[in-house]
Amino acid sequence: MLFRSVPPVSNASGNDRRLLAQAGKLLSEAGYEVKNNQRVNAKGEALDIEFLISDPGFERILSPYMKNLAAIGVQASIRRVDEAQYQRRVKSFDYDIISARFIMSLTPGPELRNYFSSEAAKAEGSFNLAGIADPAVDALIVKISEARTRDDVVTAARALDRVQIGRAHV
Repeated sequence: MLFRSVPPVSNASGNDRRLLAQAGKLLSEAGYEVKNNQRVNAKGEALDIEFLISDPGFERILSPYMKNLAAIGVQASIRRVDEAQYQRRVKSFDYDIISARFIMSLTPGPELRNYFSSEAAKAEGSFNLAGIADPAVDALIVKISEARTRDDVVTAARALDRVQIGRAHV
């Protein structure tokens, strides 16, 4: 399976049939087939995702995405909660999908442990929101932290990006 490090370019229509077909193909390769207009796994369980939000403004942003998910057989819903409940659920990793923004330094280092390490994946309230727990990622974080030259940092950071993209799953 080929993973891209940059988003694909669409025709900007909001309904790019080529990209929808590509997404459907990737889901089929992952074991989710369409039955009765619904993506299901081998056990017949529907692929159902929930977007957790606290700001109603995100509904406008998510609506076109949900329309495209429905077109490829994925059931999607939005759960809007108050800010306190949102923070509690994020800290306890009680969500399918959230929107988050991370600001990293230009020269990454030990702080990567907080965002991507196996140790952080087990810690409630950590910044490892994706729950990444992978020895290859842990080893690359050490390599980045111990790099002595800018070239070594860049090489290891790019490897970390490739490993994380390669581990992405539905």
